[in-house]
Amino acid sequence: MKAKSLDFTEGIIWRKLILFVIPILIGNLFQQLYMTVDAIVVGQFVGRAGLASIDAVNSLLRLPTNFFVGLSTGATIIISQYFGNRNKKELSKAVHTAIAFAFSAGLILSLAGNIFAPHFLRMLDVPNDIFSSSLIYVRIVFGGMWVSLTYNIGSGILRAMGDSRTPLIYLAVASIINVVLDIVFVGFFDMGVGGAAFATLIAQFISALLTIRMLLKTDMDCRLYPKHVRFYKDTLTKIFTVGIPIALQGSLYPVANMVIQTSINSMGTDIIASWSLGTKLDFPIWIMVDSLGAAVSTFAAQNYGAGHYQRVRKGVNIGLYILLSIVIFYSLILYLWSPYLAKLFIGKADYEIIPLAVKFIRFLAPTYFVYTFGEILSGGIRATGDSFTPMVLTLTGTFVFRIAWMFLVVPLHKTPMMIIASYPISWVLTSAMVIAYYVYFKSKKLPL
Repeated sequence: MKAKSLDFTEGIIWRKLILFVIPILIGNLFQQLYMTVDAIVVGQFVGRAGLASIDAVNSLLRLPTNFFVGLSTGATIIISQYFGNRNKKELSKAVHTAIAFAFSAGLILSLAGNIFAPHFLRMLDVPNDIFSSSLIYVRIVFGGMWVSLTYNIGSGILRAMGDSRTPLIYLAVASIINVVLDIVFVGFFDMGVGGAAFATLIAQFISALLTIRMLLKTDMDCRLYPKHVRFYKDTLTKIFTVGIPIALQGSLYPVANMVIQTSINSMGTDIIASWSLGTKLDFPIWIMVDSLGAAVSTFAAQNYGAGHYQRVRKGVNIGLYILLSIVIFYSLILYLWSPYLAKLFIGKADYEIIPLAVKFIRFLAPTYFVYTFGEILSGGIRATGDSFTPMVLTLTGTFVFRIAWMFLVVPLHKTPMMIIASYPISWVLTSAMVIAYYVYFKSKKLPL
């Protein structure tokens, strides 16, 4: 099958970044659409209890997902570096090792998640009135983790080669299927949150299947040969060296957020639903940050592998300018129009939770832009193979701070706003540390 890779080591930087990031951005929007459509359909047909059932366990579901996506990011960086320096043999070994890991780790995760799901929900202090529906949702989603991991690693391989268009097409197909099945399972068959979870699982399976099929048929250097799928020790070590710090960072984010979510859960279903509604409104922010971060990381890794250090610096700067412009613009939209956008996610009978959700959003909106510095600069650093330092800085500014805030500050005045204040403060702290390190880092590893 024909698929065109994108070589970042030459050409106009801003143009190539935009050409590469647009499919990633749209693709991430489609991927987020899985849970957003779940929320819209469940909110309209099941009500606030159904919406709360999903959001009460969102941090839990992100924990394993972020860990293994972090490892797949390590594989993407290694593959991008090999592509940049034209090392086809090592590139192929990295591809087959990554796929072997996706299959084996995904199956283990699916099994373990189902076994321990009730215990996890009790740890999160999920209210009794939504416990059973949350448990159903968690078990179905965990059951499909191997599918999600396979897609994420497969699409990461294609993006490492500069092909961000193909994963977008597959996600678009899967998202359409997810929307249709959501309406059928929840709206017509009245299957509740379980129906929404099944719709998502089926859609993710289709996207994973299409991605693997592409890797089996492609004429690019990342072609997959089933007989070569196994763990290559030296390659796995390199992937883990880069990927484990990213995975730890990604998985400890949800741990801190689970602590925050537990406090929110203790305040009742209405507060959970209001916070859930707020997170549905600001999710494009995180989609944009993740998309530009992935594009900058791939760009930097290819050029670092090719020894084009000055181009790495320029790419990071341009990526940061682009992201800042987009995030500031959307933050303004959120601040002004959140009361109207909120109505898309909830039925008229539950409009009473909108004012609190809007209050949350208007508190956070002026600070979203701060987060972009830490994400983009960390991506540029990780692309060179140094993923440990960004992990330490990010976890100190985010994980450690948020945990300390929840246990030391919140008990003094436990309100929803006091809990949520941990987010912007941690963004400022993390970005300040990452900026300081990047200034030092680029003078050592990215010489002019």
